[in-house]
Amino acid sequence: MIIRSPRKTEKGFLVDMHIHSHFSSDSFLRFEEILLEAAFTINGIVITDHDIIGSFHLDKNTIEKEHEIVVFAPAVEISSTEGHILAYGIASVPSRELEPEEVLRIIHDEKGLAVAAHPFSELGVGDLVYDLPFDAIEINGARPASDNQKAKEAATLLELPMVGGSDAHIHGEIASCVTQFRKKIQTMDELIAEVKKGRCQPLMLR
Repeated sequence: MIIRSPRKTEKGFLVDMHIHSHFSSDSFLRFEEILLEAAFTINGIVITDHDIIGSFHLDKNTIEKEHEIVVFAPAVEISSTEGHILAYGIASVPSRELEPEEVLRIIHDEKGLAVAAHPFSELGVGDLVYDLPFDAIEINGARPASDNQKAKEAATLLELPMVGGSDAHIHGEIASCVTQFRKKIQTMDELIAEVKKGRCQPLMLR
C-alpha cells in the first residue's frame, strides 16, 4: 500500500467523489483498503461503482469512527446508452439501457445530483454535455489533461460547477483528484447542496 504525507491541512474539506471498489468488475479495491489509503490524505470519499451501489454494504458510522473519514453514500456510476453518468443520492440504479436524458430525469426525480463523468473520454457523453441538464461536470484524475481541459471549457460555457474525482480502480490512484469544499460537510444531502450552489472546486493532488 502506498502511504503519502497527510493533506488534511489543505484549506477546505477534501472529498474524492469517484472511487471504485471490488463491486465494480474492473476494480479489485476492498473497502478497508480504500479507507486506509484515503484517510491519510483527505476528509471524505464516495464509492461510485459501475451500475451497482456497493456502498450499501458499508457500516458508515463504524467506518467514520475508526478511520476519521466521512463516507458519503449512496452513489453510482451509471452506464447510459451514450456514456457514463455519476449519480449521487439515489436509492436504486437505473437500467444501463436508458438514454442519458431518461437517466438524468430519474436522478432529478429523486432529488439527486447528476454529474457528467469524464465527459470527453471514450466513455463519456461527449458533446451531449452541452444539451443535457447536468448539475456539474467532473474533472477526472485518471484522464489526460486534454480531456479535462475540454471539461473545464464546457463547465465555464455552461456556468456549471466542477467536481473532482480520482476514478480510482487500483492502489495509488485514490485521491489523485478531489473536490475541495469550503466547509466541513457530513451527509450526502449536504454534499449535493454544496455542489449545486457551486461552493466547491476540483483539486489535483498529483
